[in-house]
Amino acid sequence: MCKVTNAGWYGRIRRRGEDSALAGLTGREQDILALMAQGRSNRAICERLFLSPKTVETHVGAIFAKLGLLPASDDHRRVLAVITYLRNG
Repeated sequence: MCKVTNAGWYGRIRRRGEDSALAGLTGREQDILALMAQGRSNRAICERLFLSPKTVETHVGAIFAKLGLLPASDDHRRVLAVITYLRNG
């Protein structure tokens, strides 16, 4: 059996303060993160919220930045953002 630890990415988020990070999201960013947590693609989010693809991409990027999720080859930022949302939502 393999034991999976989440100390790496989870520790990075925790240091910034998960609750304060989620509280720092705008209402629209919270709406988009909630749809991401439902498994919606950017295109589906565009259609649901009547936004352009560029606007959704901008909001998703802001979510990643506010949660301290920098681009990394070994992390999937969208999944990490959703986990943070689910743990604190």
